[in-house]
Amino acid sequence: MRTTSTKAVLAVLALAAATLAGCQDADKAPAAAGPAASSASTGTGVAALSADEILQRAQAALAGAKSYRAKGVVDQDGQAIAIDLQVRGEDFAGSLALGEARVKLLALDGEKYLQPNEQFWIMSTDAKQGPILARGFRGRWVTGADKDPSFAELFAVGSAGDFLKPTGTLSKGEQKEIGGVAAIALKDSADPGSALYVATAGEPYPLRISGKDGSELVYSDFGKPVTGLEAPAPDRVVDLGKVQAK
Repeated sequence: MRTTSTKAVLAVLALAAATLAGCQDADKAPAAAGPAASSASTGTGVAALSADEILQRAQAALAGAKSYRAKGVVDQDGQAIAIDLQVRGEDFAGSLALGEARVKLLALDGEKYLQPNEQFWIMSTDAKQGPILARGFRGRWVTGADKDPSFAELFAVGSAGDFLKPTGTLSKGEQKEIGGVAAIALKDSADPGSALYVATAGEPYPLRISGKDGSELVYSDFGKPVTGLEAPAPDRVVDLGKVQAK
């Protein structure tokens, strides 16, 4: 990935959004919210299911949790992308960092906001325009960005279900403890370097996605209150659509 490529950055952000938001479109199988049980708990029989059935259970459990956190580092073509996202239903708040380029994301009640730092603006444009944009938007949230094709993928939460869908044949892998919880790995034949670990004790939540070069995204805080989901003050918001119309 070229660090100066807006398209590449958007692709990573779309991946982050898909990871966090969910299986809001997943099948609505029964699943109760709450923290994952200890590995000492009685097994739920999930490990005996087929790989596809386990994935369906994980999607439904995540949707049923109503809220959760996704945090970790994803490797994108050799570059480390730090992700920290908190989700409540279709709303979320979080941040993403690619080196010194950072952007905060907020989706609340149908409105979508972003707050990039100067390095992000430079990466999204160039060394001349970036600092100008950073000064103009300093300390403010930008809304209307999802209406701009250049930024639309930042908020591509509608494709969330696709992230947990295998692109190849899904199979079961090793069983091990993840954070003290018994879990089983799901492996995708098209991406042999990655594994999705699903709890086999308590609710069948997705617990961790491990990938190549140390990539790891951890799911936690199932059903817990989410902080940071507050709309910014109107005087701290700039409507990108109105700015472009001038």
